[in-house]
Amino acid sequence: MLKNFFKISFRSLWKQKVFSLINIAGLTLGISVCMVIYLYVDDQVSYDNFHSKADRIFRLLRIGNINGEKYFIGVTAAPFADALETDFAHEVEQTVRLFYSDGLVQYEDKTFLEPKFILADSNFLEVFTFPLALGDPNTAMSKPNGVLITKSIAQKYFGDENPMNKTFRVGNEYDLTVTGVFKDLPARTHLDFDFVANLALLRNESFFSHWWSNSMITYVLLKDPAMEQTLEAQLPDFMTKYFGEDFKKTTNRIDLTLQPLSEVYFEQDVRYDQVLHGSKSSVITFSAVGVFIFLIACINFMNLATAKSALRAREVGVRKTLGSSRSKLIIQFLGEAFLISGTSVVIAFMALELFLPFFNQAFGLELSLAHKLPVLIPGLGLIIVITGLLSGIYPAFVLSGYKPVEVLKGKLRGGGKGISFRKVLVVLQFSTSVFLIILTLLVGKQMKFIEEKDLGFDREQVLTFPLNHAEIREKSEALKNRLQEHPSVVAIGSGTGIPGGFHDTMTATIKGIETQPRFRTLFADAGYFESFGLEIVAGRSFIKDHAADHDQTVVLNERAVREIGLTNEAVLGREISISFDSVPKTIIGVVKDYNFSSLKAKIEPLMISNVDNGRMVAVKLEGDINDAIAHIENVWNDHSSTYPLEYTFQDENFSRLYKTEQLQGKLFATFSGIVIFISCLGIFGLATFTANQRLKEIGIRKALGATIKSIIGLLVKDYLLLILMANLVAWPVAWYFSEKWLDQFAYKAPLGIGIFVLTLLVALVIALASVVFQSVKAALANPVDVLKEE
Repeated sequence: MLKNFFKISFRSLWKQKVFSLINIAGLTLGISVCMVIYLYVDDQVSYDNFHSKADRIFRLLRIGNINGEKYFIGVTAAPFADALETDFAHEVEQTVRLFYSDGLVQYEDKTFLEPKFILADSNFLEVFTFPLALGDPNTAMSKPNGVLITKSIAQKYFGDENPMNKTFRVGNEYDLTVTGVFKDLPARTHLDFDFVANLALLRNESFFSHWWSNSMITYVLLKDPAMEQTLEAQLPDFMTKYFGEDFKKTTNRIDLTLQPLSEVYFEQDVRYDQVLHGSKSSVITFSAVGVFIFLIACINFMNLATAKSALRAREVGVRKTLGSSRSKLIIQFLGEAFLISGTSVVIAFMALELFLPFFNQAFGLELSLAHKLPVLIPGLGLIIVITGLLSGIYPAFVLSGYKPVEVLKGKLRGGGKGISFRKVLVVLQFSTSVFLIILTLLVGKQMKFIEEKDLGFDREQVLTFPLNHAEIREKSEALKNRLQEHPSVVAIGSGTGIPGGFHDTMTATIKGIETQPRFRTLFADAGYFESFGLEIVAGRSFIKDHAADHDQTVVLNERAVREIGLTNEAVLGREISISFDSVPKTIIGVVKDYNFSSLKAKIEPLMISNVDNGRMVAVKLEGDINDAIAHIENVWNDHSSTYPLEYTFQDENFSRLYKTEQLQGKLFATFSGIVIFISCLGIFGLATFTANQRLKEIGIRKALGATIKSIIGLLVKDYLLLILMANLVAWPVAWYFSEKWLDQFAYKAPLGIGIFVLTLLVALVIALASVVFQSVKAALANPVDVLKEE
């Protein structure tokens, strides 16, 4: 019996090759996409859960505010860790600090500037579970001059040699010995490093004991995760104990909070934290898209199976006449569904294995089937069953329900309910397509808006680079003077940060103003304004080599002036003092507001103080850019014999702020294209079914003089109505999610009706392209062939 079932199934599938191919292609594509989305979502939600103590690890965050607006700060000062262990011995088991840096690493004739260099407390491997391939995790961090490296770094410097006990020279200052080599680091960790050295190297630095020198990320390991709230409740008193006098002086309070390790990766609204972040909204969205794509693929099978039901009606009638029961027919048709779903799953798995590397390369991901095989392989059987049932159960019951007398007399009727149900499925398919098209267009529109928006500063042809070591910082003025010699160098300036980069926050006291406002703070020289094309709207900017300006003058932005309640002219000449700076300064100018941070944040009050030793250099270029870059590299090499020049352009720097959104846009575009293709298969199935059902009606109409054009219009208008309904269903949902997505931006492109109209036109074109072929075929049919049996 089983052999007979398989034989009939194969014969049926082979006889209807086109339908079978479409079915398998649709299911294969749908399952492949779902597997990719599963790998992506699993990759995102699995961040940091491999640590054995993950549920007890918390990141310490400071809670700051700028004039009443609170925000989280990801860095703390070194003394916090020891104080927490001392004051809360009952709750806190350990603390560990990380200091992010870069370093010039030398080994024999190999020299590289390594950007992923961190220093950590000696208990780093006790708190975090990063396994070692070489070395003892209990002692690897115990030596002050020891360093742990990744496998890729070991290969880079030592090749196939054993790296253990080899010595690096770091920063022309430290000799560090390799005491351990990490196994391949899990891709799913928010900590990104190639080197881990001992934080003891910094203990003698002056900032290490300073409570306001916030440069480290502090993690707290609790004795019990349930103690989180108990510890949180005591943190205000902890801050008052150590900062009470400072809070009184600055009239501003800083508090602390604990952030669970599981939330670190997805929390993007933390300043200065220097760790990797993902997007929780994208995970939720793509999970929903994956479910919809899977359902749409199954819906296609329903539509295509019922579309060819008329072709198998006589088979059902004959088999029922010869004694076949309905249950056996249901098993037969479900078996065919399982056969197609099984074939699709196997092909999907093979295709994914083949194309996943290309997908990873295109989207900058690191998805892998290998580590999920223990879950995927058992799940394949479940996928086959679920897919087979979802896609085959409705056609099985429809086909097996035909009455043999009516079928064999040629009186088969599709049934209004069945047609209505299939139309609902098509509306659902195209609603999903419309939803994704709108999101794709929205992301593209917002990214274009960001690229074209006037940010208030010049980001084109502005080359930036850090003064990344003491040797070059001591020669910074000579370096800048030499750079200025090239005719393509229009301006050159330096500061503690660049637009989109680091800007500190400090409290200010202004003469004649009772309140003490808090400003984002930048320290820059006279050339900084010209390099970025900043516009002075009142007063003046700094003057180079003007002794009265050096470290004694500041420029405020317009938002800062509004914050203190003065006009641009009235603020000029006011004396201003900055927290922890004993030198009083004078406000000499007001700069036009510019977006010095991401467009996700509104322009905040900014104070620019005059200094000449900024660690970021910005060079405005015009003319022969390549020759200018060669000049900059030559000048750098003359002043820095060991450290290589690492430059970027400001437009690239700003673009990196939206890396997550750019990835979302590419994924939305890809998945919407796939959904559209699968939906076209579905509407093709419904068009085929409808055309077959109405062949006799069309034949009668042609016999009575109806034109081909009018018949095509008759068949097509139903689908135009379905597409319109799909848009009406999708638009409110798409509008809601679009607004939610745009909420992360303080400055956003207007949503507008244009996107929705364009989506309607696209959906209509796609649907018509899928329907017209079947409609024309039906309209061209010879009425004699159709009506000869009547």
